[in-house]
Amino acid sequence: MGGLTRLGRVFEEGVAGKLVQLPPGAELAAVLDRIDLAALNGFEVVEVVKAISRQIAHYQAALLAAAWESAFCPPGDETSPPERTDRPEEFAADEVRFALALTRRAADTLMGTACQLVERLPAAHAALRSGRIDLARARVLDEETAALPPPLARQLVDLVLPAAGGWTTGQLRARLRKLVIAADPEAAAQRQREALTRRRIEHGLDQDGTATLAGCHLPPERAAAAAARIDALARAAKRSGDTRSLDELRADLFLEILNGHHAATAPAPRVGGVELVVPFATLAGLGAHPGEIKGWGPVLAEIAAKVADQQRDRSWRFTVVDGRGAVMAHGPLRRRPAAGLAAFVQARDRTCRAPGCRVPAGRSDLDHTVAWESGGSTTPANLGVLCRHCHGYKHSKGVRLSQPTPGTFVWRTRLGHTYTVGPAPP
Repeated sequence: MGGLTRLGRVFEEGVAGKLVQLPPGAELAAVLDRIDLAALNGFEVVEVVKAISRQIAHYQAALLAAAWESAFCPPGDETSPPERTDRPEEFAADEVRFALALTRRAADTLMGTACQLVERLPAAHAALRSGRIDLARARVLDEETAALPPPLARQLVDLVLPAAGGWTTGQLRARLRKLVIAADPEAAAQRQREALTRRRIEHGLDQDGTATLAGCHLPPERAAAAAARIDALARAAKRSGDTRSLDELRADLFLEILNGHHAATAPAPRVGGVELVVPFATLAGLGAHPGEIKGWGPVLAEIAAKVADQQRDRSWRFTVVDGRGAVMAHGPLRRRPAAGLAAFVQARDRTCRAPGCRVPAGRSDLDHTVAWESGGSTTPANLGVLCRHCHGYKHSKGVRLSQPTPGTFVWRTRLGHTYTVGPAPP
C-alpha cells in the first residue's frame, strides 16, 4: 500500500501508544515519515496530528536557538573558525532576514522571540523543545510577562507550564494575566495608568471594502459598560421585532450613537449589566486580588470595585466556592426572585464547558447532559452550560458527553478521544 498497511504491525504498542511514548526528535521524525495516513483509523490519525504538532514545536525551539546563536557569531565566511562574541551583533536580525527572505519586521520579531525565550524564559523554551507547548503558547508566556523582572517572570511561567499545554492561548493568557496582577498589584496599576495615556481611536479600510473603527487602551470599566449598554439596546430592539441579527444591531447602534442619530424605537434599559466575578475581600477594600469582568478577562482590584460601584443599585447575586473554585451555592443578595436553578448552573460553569471554549455562560445554552426525553433530570448534576456551536457539536454524530460529578464534564469525540473539563477556576 506504499507504506505501512497498519502501524500496529510494526509497533507492538500500536500507533497511539508508540507516538505518545516518543519524545520529539530524530526517532519521532523517522516514524512520522513512514506513516501511511490512509491505513489508519480516525483515532490514530488524530494521534498523528498531535505527534506532528509536538515535532513542529521541537523544530521551532531549535530554530529560535539557532537564530539566537547566530547573533553571537562574528563576521566571517564558510572558512571561519567557530568563534563567538560576548554580546549579540547589532545587525544580527538582518542575517536571518536575508537567509529566510523575511521582512525586516518579521526578522526582528523572530530574533526578539528567540532572545526572550532562550535568555529570559529558558523553561518556556525547554517546554517548546520538548513539545509540551507550541510556539503560540510560548509567545503568550513571553508577552504576558514582558513587563516583569526576569526572576518574577520565570516564577510565574513555572506556575503555569505544567498545565499550559492543555489550555488554549486565550485560557493561558487570562490565567497568566491574573497571576501577573496578583503578583504585584501596584506595578500592574502603574502599567495601566501609563497605558491609558496612549488611549486613541483607530480606523481604516478593510480588504473587503468595509471599514474598522475601534478604541484602544480604554478604561476597562467604561469600555465594558459601553459594550453592555449597546448590547442591551440591541436586545431591546430585537425583542421589538427588528429583523437584523444581534451583531448587525450592535454595529449599527454603535455608529448611530457616535453620529448622534440614535432614536430608540423600543423601551430600552437604563444601563446594560456588566457581569463581575470578584473576591469579597476585594469588594470590601480589604484586599487587592484581581477581579474578572465576564467576557473580558482579569482586571485590577480597583477596576473591579469601580464596576461594582457602577451597579450598586442593581440586583446582586452571591456565589460561594470551595478551595478548588467549585461553586457550592449561588443566589440573590438583595432581592429574592424565583428559584434560580439556571442562574446557579451559570454561576458554577461560568463559560461554555467544551474544551478550550470561553464563551460566557450568559451567552450560552443550558443543556441537559443526559437528554430530558431520555430520562435526564433537570438538576445541577445533569445541567451544563454550552455555547450554541458546542451545543450543536455535542449532538453531532459520534460525540458523547457525560457529567460524572456536578460541574465536571467528560467529552468523547467522534474519533474516540476523551477530554475532561473540570470545574471553572475561581
